[in-house]
Amino acid sequence: MAYTEQEVKRLQELYTLIESRKEHPNAAPTYKDSPALAETAQIILSRNDADIDTLVDKIAVLGYLCDSYYSLGRAAVSAKYYKIMLGCYLALKKLKSLNTKEQEAFEYAIFMAFKTRVYYEPDACKDLMDMLSESVGQDKLSELYQNAANARRGLPKDDPVEQTEEYLAVIDEVERLIDENKTMDFCMEYWSLKSYYLSQKGIYWRSPVLLNPGVMFD
Repeated sequence: MAYTEQEVKRLQELYTLIESRKEHPNAAPTYKDSPALAETAQIILSRNDADIDTLVDKIAVLGYLCDSYYSLGRAAVSAKYYKIMLGCYLALKKLKSLNTKEQEAFEYAIFMAFKTRVYYEPDACKDLMDMLSESVGQDKLSELYQNAANARRGLPKDDPVEQTEEYLAVIDEVERLIDENKTMDFCMEYWSLKSYYLSQKGIYWRSPVLLNPGVMFD
């Protein structure tokens, strides 16, 4: 069964709340949106129904969550939801043939699932490979994995500590402190404050400057 009218209404309210805070349509969410994103996930994952309507709705909202967490700088959280989304696609494929648009979206989700998993450090993604191999085929999976690895390789490195539960448990509070105490919108000040406030919580975090010697940031 599809989501209830009340659930759909609340999802729309949360979406509007998140989008209304953005300075422009392509702006990323911020720490202020974390409660709304978490509630969105809670609603969408509350249903285990495997009918077509529920799966289609779940995939759409999971896509929004994945994009939001990735642009928020929470690749590890995005990876978790991409894996759930891929499971929904596999369930949907058992009920209907995917049209061209759905198949393209499925393959993009696989690409991004791999990309978020290799974001911080090498990962063979064996669980995803095993999960998808029968439905997608090893050749296609290998192609998508290699494309994801190549896409990530060209970006500056970020500290793998950002994947940990300890980091994720405090980062919203750290972002709030940065927002309240920064004097300008400058990456160097942001990274300095982030390192300081994380250290106050017992987390040693290395900035992109430390991890990418020779790269110029402004």
